[in-house]
Amino acid sequence: MQENQYSTSYLKASSAVKNAATVAVALDEFQQHYPVDFVTFHLARTIVDSVDAPFVRTTYPDSWVSRYLLNDYINVDPIIREGFSRQLPFDWREIDIPDSAHQFMVDAEMHGIGGNGVSIPIVDKSRRSLLSINSQMSDEEWTAIERQFLPEWTELGFLLHRKAVFELHGENDPVPALGTREVECLHWASRGKDSKDIAEILGLSEHTARGYLKSARYKLGCPTLSAAIAHAVHLNLITPHMSNPN
Repeated sequence: MQENQYSTSYLKASSAVKNAATVAVALDEFQQHYPVDFVTFHLARTIVDSVDAPFVRTTYPDSWVSRYLLNDYINVDPIIREGFSRQLPFDWREIDIPDSAHQFMVDAEMHGIGGNGVSIPIVDKSRRSLLSINSQMSDEEWTAIERQFLPEWTELGFLLHRKAVFELHGENDPVPALGTREVECLHWASRGKDSKDIAEILGLSEHTARGYLKSARYKLGCPTLSAAIAHAVHLNLITPHMSNPN
């Protein structure tokens, strides 16, 4: 996004989000700078589970949050389930609402939760997060607002993601930034493949495959490859249940 494409709302919101002490405060700032009703941020701990001990902050009213938790609506919320399986932003009107979520949708409307919204999936390292913006506007009004601000909201989503990770872990983020090839090499090593096999599977030289395994081991802080594989599985960077693409 080029600097001259930023709106005044974005410039103010991004500064406020960066300077906010917590994610909760950042969401309040976000909401104040855009014509939206509510903003919610979910950070799941890994990308292999849909919702794994999530970190959740929202500007929804306390009465609705209490109702949501009391009824365990996270298990039927179609936006959450869809959001943690998608890669790209999606308008809520795209989602087919299953019968199991009917009561949830009725309850949400009764608590003043608008029917229009957009959710923005964010993937970083082994984590997924979801930024959702909700509105009580008409379909026509919402379509125009979403079209105007979605690129900015996506940028703000990444700022919120980094702030949430820092709020949870500070400077000691337990998940290292492994490259795609390092993860792939660890995955195949966990399947019992040696560097020669891995090189053939991935179309690399054996020397390069060994290099990726070595750098992954160093980043994970492990003395041996087997320890690195075990640690990567523990962090859900790889999983022994991944299907063999061949």
